[in-house]
Amino acid sequence: MALEIEVQDAVWERWRAGEPIRVIARSVHCSREAVRRHLAKSGGIRPAQRRRAALRLSLAEREEISRGLAAGDSARTIAARLGRSDSSISREISRNGGRDQYRAAMADEHAWQLAQRPKLTKLDANEELRGVVREKLHEDWSPEQIAAWLRRAFLNDPKMRISHEAIYRSLYTATCPALPSEMSVHLRSGRRLRTSRQSRRTGHGRGRLRSMVSIHDRPARIETRVEIGHWEGDLVMGRRPSAVATLVERSTRAVRLVKLQGIKGTEVRDALIRNLRELPPWLLQSLTWDRGREMSEHESIAHELGIRVYFCDPRSPWQRGSNENTNRLLRQYLPKQADFSHLTQAELDVIAGKINGRPRRVLGWKTSQELLATAPSQSFLN
Repeated sequence: MALEIEVQDAVWERWRAGEPIRVIARSVHCSREAVRRHLAKSGGIRPAQRRRAALRLSLAEREEISRGLAAGDSARTIAARLGRSDSSISREISRNGGRDQYRAAMADEHAWQLAQRPKLTKLDANEELRGVVREKLHEDWSPEQIAAWLRRAFLNDPKMRISHEAIYRSLYTATCPALPSEMSVHLRSGRRLRTSRQSRRTGHGRGRLRSMVSIHDRPARIETRVEIGHWEGDLVMGRRPSAVATLVERSTRAVRLVKLQGIKGTEVRDALIRNLRELPPWLLQSLTWDRGREMSEHESIAHELGIRVYFCDPRSPWQRGSNENTNRLLRQYLPKQADFSHLTQAELDVIAGKINGRPRRVLGWKTSQELLATAPSQSFLN
């Protein structure tokens, strides 16, 4: 069952704004499958709205023709009144039943239907170009790479050029036979629907954290890595839903692993507070995390530990690079498909001790333990 015109407009506007299908369906009060089917018809690309050409007769002009015929006016008289040629008005009358049967509404609908015709795309019309594009797609080239290569390979042949946008549209549009939609699996994303760029820039309220303090508000002294006590954190996921919280001190690169009972905000909050309370105040001054939902209780963490919690920009893991690099090292001991729920805190402490006891190039081949040798207590390094 097709969606009503008003609903279709709302769906396309929300899709362009980057809203996911589940949110759109809830907003327009219909099922997700109905929204998905409607979007899939054109591959997530809104079809161009049909417009009447400026030189074509309008409905108002056809109504004037109908009134003129009813009054007994000639085609020439009607044409002069409308500022049209005699032949245009004569053909309009003859193709729609003649003087006795002409009706403005029916004539306008007939003209609108005749104007709708499938137009061949450049790929449909050019077999050689279509073959080259298909070949490169099978080699997993991106449309942008294909378009750039064609400009160089066929320098003097304009017929063998096509924009990357035209290739994307052919792939995503189900009615285009030149490039079957199944070939979209060769795209980097592999998706069958064209998504809005807005959806990749902004979130949609799901898991959005409140009262976050941006990393851009973090004091400059933390950026220098001279002061000890500033940590970066994240979750390392195993077989879902098992995970381990990883903490890295920015100055010494000291690692601390925290066992989790789950990845909900309250579970992560309790585990971090319980673990980090063991540290002396001078060794715990701030924490920087990404925007994961596991930090929904960040205000409680900051209050209980007496620290500031900062958050990176969306999709910017490089802003907590020490933690990201350390997480790659930890994969040697915490592989992605392993079940971390069976690990004890003592076993995690052993793993952290191995990392902390390694000489690191970034530390001038010293270890994290050596850099903290003068500290009052090193028990947290294990």
